[in-house]
Amino acid sequence: MLSRVVSIRSIPTSGVRCLSSTNILKQKAVGESVEFEGGKEIVSGAPKELVTNRVVRIYQETKPATQSGVHNTRNWKLDWDVLGKGNRWENDLMGYQGSADYMQGTIMKFDTKDAAIKFAEGQSWDYYVQEPKHRHFRKKEYAANFFHSAGPLKHIRTK
Repeated sequence: MLSRVVSIRSIPTSGVRCLSSTNILKQKAVGESVEFEGGKEIVSGAPKELVTNRVVRIYQETKPATQSGVHNTRNWKLDWDVLGKGNRWENDLMGYQGSADYMQGTIMKFDTKDAAIKFAEGQSWDYYVQEPKHRHFRKKEYAANFFHSAGPLKHIRTK
């Protein structure tokens, strides 16, 4: 068992507070650990109704249609489904959308799908995985328009 004892100094107590460094400190053994059933949300401090009953979505973001780059498409993301219990409202003055759901704007990024699944299972969250749709490209060449074809020629109209 590993323990540390700090010596108590003799300090006059008139007008001086006793600091924590002057108390005797004991540490637990290094091998001891606390075992508990269930997920890690017990120590997160979040309200139970918003944590344990939530369904999370694990997905890989798609390429934007307006750009040709594939930035931010390699990471897997985990976000929460929107609550439907009247937790949303519209601001009367500006028309902004408001929500009582503090997890709605939170998105977590993971390097792999397995890491996201392991994290969701460790938190005891229900989850579903939305697999990405991969695009298949056919190689097209302009020279293929002039290859010989055995059948009759196609009549191509321009007007």
